[in-house]
Amino acid sequence: MKNLHFCTCLLAALLVPCLAVAQTTENWTQVNLSVTDNHVIPSYISLENAAAGMATAAQSFCRSPDAAGLDVFRNGFHNSMDAWQQIQHIQFGPLTYFNWNFRIHYWPDEKGTGARQLDDLIDSMNSDSLATDNFARESVGVQGFPALERLLFDDESLLAFREDNYRCQVAQAIALNISDIASGVSQRWRDEFRTTIENADERGFFESAEDATIDFLKAQIESVRRIQQQKVEEVIGDSAARARIRRAESWRSNRSLRNLRLNVLALENLFSGNEGQAVALGAVLMPEDRTLISEAFLTLKMRLEAAPDSIEEALDADDGYARLQQIAAGLDDLFEAFEAGLKNTDLYLGFNSLDGD
Repeated sequence: MKNLHFCTCLLAALLVPCLAVAQTTENWTQVNLSVTDNHVIPSYISLENAAAGMATAAQSFCRSPDAAGLDVFRNGFHNSMDAWQQIQHIQFGPLTYFNWNFRIHYWPDEKGTGARQLDDLIDSMNSDSLATDNFARESVGVQGFPALERLLFDDESLLAFREDNYRCQVAQAIALNISDIASGVSQRWRDEFRTTIENADERGFFESAEDATIDFLKAQIESVRRIQQQKVEEVIGDSAARARIRRAESWRSNRSLRNLRLNVLALENLFSGNEGQAVALGAVLMPEDRTLISEAFLTLKMRLEAAPDSIEEALDADDGYARLQQIAAGLDDLFEAFEAGLKNTDLYLGFNSLDGD
C-alpha cells in the first residue's frame, strides 16, 4: 500500500506543495482537533446563536402576530437553516444523542408522516404537550425545521396564526425545541466530545485517532453522495416534466438550492480549512488528489452560484433542467474524486449505506 502523507502547511491554497510527514497517532489527532476546533465547534456555535435568535423572534411574534413580526420570525428561520445546512454533514457525535438528529430535521419524510402528525397536534389543542419536557417526547416529525417551515411559509400563515393562537404556540414550541437541541449539541461538543476526539483510543468512543479521522471522512464523502441522490436526483427525476418539486428539501421556503450552496461551501471548508488553519481534513490525502478535489469543488460551486435559491424557479428557466443535471453531475464528479483519492491511502471507510457497497 502507498504511504499516507500528512500536510502540515496551510491548506487553503491546495496547489502549493506541502511538507509530508510520517503517519502517526499525533498526526491523526492534529487533523482531528484542527477540524473540531476550526470547523465543527464554530459551526455548532453559529447554529446555537441563530436558533436562539429564532426562538426569541417566535416568542415576540406570538404575543402580537403581525406582518412585520412574521417577517422577523421567517428571517430567524432562514438564519437558523443557513447555520444548520453548514453543519448538517456531521452526523456523528452528540447530534445522535436523544434522537437530536431526527428531532431537529426529520427529512426526507417520504410518506408525509410529519405533516399528518403536525395537523393532529394542532387539532388536539393540548397546551400540556407543548411544555418543553413534554414536547421533546413528541414525534420527531413535529419537532424540527420541516414542521416549522410548514407553519411559517404559507400564503395564509399570518391569518392562520391570528385566528388560532394555539397554532402560534406550536410554532413557538418548535422554535424553542430547535434552540434547545442546538444548544445541547454545541455544549456537548465543547465540553465532552472534543476531549473524546483528543483522547481517542481503544478505551473510548473511538478505538484510535485514525478511527475519528475516518468518521470525519465519512461525513465528508457520504454527504456528497447523499446531497446528489436525495437533494437533486430524487427531485428532478429523469425529465423536467417528471420533476417532483415537493420532494425537495425546504421547497416551501424557496431555498432548496440555497441549501445546496451552503452544503457545498461547508464541505469545502471541512476539506480545505479556514485561512490561517494549519491543517484540515484534506491533509490525509495525497497532494495531487487534493488538487483534483479542489478543482471539482470549484466547478460545482460555479454551477450552483449560477442557480437561483429555489429549485422550482430553476426548473422554470428554459435550460433549468439541464443546469440541474449539471449540478448532479458535478456532485458525482466530486464524489468520484474523493473515492479516487482514498484509493491512494491506507484508509477504509467501511460500508456505505447510500451506495449499498
